[in-house]
Amino acid sequence: MLLLSGWLPCQSSEIYLCGTPRLSFIKEALRGSTQNFPDENVTRERVPSAPTLPVGTERTFFAPDFRSMQQYTVSAVLRGVGNFCYVFVETSEWNTRVTAETIQAMVRAFDAATPANPRRGIYQTLTQSFGVPPDIDGNDKIILLLLNIRDANQIQQYTAGFFNPADQSRGVLRHPGFRRFPIRSNEADMLYVDTQPLNPNSEAAHNVITHELLHLIHWGHDPHEVTWVDEGCAGYASFLCGYSVLEHVAAFEKNPSISLITWPERDTDTLPHYGATFLWMLYLHERHGGLATLTEIVQNRGTSLIGIADALGSNGNPTQKIPDIFNNWKLANYLSDYRTIRLSLEPHRWHRSYPSGTQGGQLSNFSADYIGFEEAGGLTLGFSSNSRESTTAHAIEFHNTGDVHKREIVLSTNGSGSIVLSDTVTEALLIPSLQSEASDAQTQSTQYQYSATRGAHITFVSVALPNPVHSQYWDIVAVPSESLVGLVPSVTLMRSENNVERPYQESQAMYRVALDSQDSRMYRLSFRLDSEVAPESLTYQISLESRIVDTRSLTR
Repeated sequence: MLLLSGWLPCQSSEIYLCGTPRLSFIKEALRGSTQNFPDENVTRERVPSAPTLPVGTERTFFAPDFRSMQQYTVSAVLRGVGNFCYVFVETSEWNTRVTAETIQAMVRAFDAATPANPRRGIYQTLTQSFGVPPDIDGNDKIILLLLNIRDANQIQQYTAGFFNPADQSRGVLRHPGFRRFPIRSNEADMLYVDTQPLNPNSEAAHNVITHELLHLIHWGHDPHEVTWVDEGCAGYASFLCGYSVLEHVAAFEKNPSISLITWPERDTDTLPHYGATFLWMLYLHERHGGLATLTEIVQNRGTSLIGIADALGSNGNPTQKIPDIFNNWKLANYLSDYRTIRLSLEPHRWHRSYPSGTQGGQLSNFSADYIGFEEAGGLTLGFSSNSRESTTAHAIEFHNTGDVHKREIVLSTNGSGSIVLSDTVTEALLIPSLQSEASDAQTQSTQYQYSATRGAHITFVSVALPNPVHSQYWDIVAVPSESLVGLVPSVTLMRSENNVERPYQESQAMYRVALDSQDSRMYRLSFRLDSEVAPESLTYQISLESRIVDTRSLTR
């Protein structure tokens, strides 16, 4: 549930999508271009300046059809003029879905008042925070085009609005993204707002305008920013103006294991990503520099993780590493450790009986899994990963005293580690994550394993074997009753002299024997026996997590 201090957001059950990511191929087409894409056969007139553009002006716009991925023309009439906006309405929508009251409320929201501040509108809030938008048409206003966006038009999930980067060029863009059909530019600073099924008379519509205006401003500063950062900043803009982000955050609460830095190709998979990217930006705001950090992210020319690192460095956080911030963020999400929101994440899996057996999972880069354990007192949590350099694992412990502790599972060089939970722990969360800043960050992934045991039930079968060639060398081979994840048995040699037992060789870790089976449970330790020491005077102790699990004579 989202809680905001000082004011309440617009409550809406509508789950809408932004169409801007679906037009991201236009960014790629424009990347690195020093010129626009003119069509010599088309003459475009410059939009008149604001004072000469009266209400009632008719204009034809080009709009993308998200079903056919072609453009079509929209006949529209100027129905409202504000200090910072023109509001055009598709002819067929006037006096049906859109009325004069619609226009009046929309101009007021854009120019004068938002839920967060009744004395400052969307335009001033965002431009004072992030900078002014481009002005390709030279009229110092943003065109808001209200139209029935052509998409799948599902009542519960639909394209509520978008910003089209093509409108910031001139002429015609030809690109395979629209099945090689030409993409004509409206040569205007404009935003598209849906009228069906989005209710244009609702604050949800004003929320959409806020979201899309941030895209336009972001484009003006950094036209090549990646989608996840662009969408995260746009979600933050809605929050800044006091509009609801409830549905997107709720989608993330139900699916918190998604990757922060990727954006899915299918619209049906995007809802939790809106929530994740917004929460990331909100966390940076609350913990790493406030609004100034978000402003720098929007305005700097770096993209993705590099741009965020640059922004943190420019805003007085040069020592903050992105992976460290991500680790703190993944914990904050489960603990709802924010000042302005309350979260309730759903773990990926719960365990209620032990031993859990060896369990596995996969992490995409910059994602975290949440695995819960009930009645967790005395449990040993073992963890291992095949990507030790950029994998971390943390545990959150909830004690019967009311205390909450956060612990990191320290991984060895082979990527494994474990922790023992105290008897006062009633519930625990294991939270592994992958955070690699490699150049191919978006394609990185890793496999991991974990187990939960209470230790005492694990037994070992072991034997000591003399080397048949070199009699002074011995091998101790041990097989546990179940796979060990994150746990490593160790061996201590004891020597008996005059009925007094003393350590002969301090504890040494055994190593797992690599067999054809990937689930090998055989462990081995090799050692050399001094010539003056009789083998029958030695015993060996196998320990697991400081508990002796097997003791035998060397010659037994």
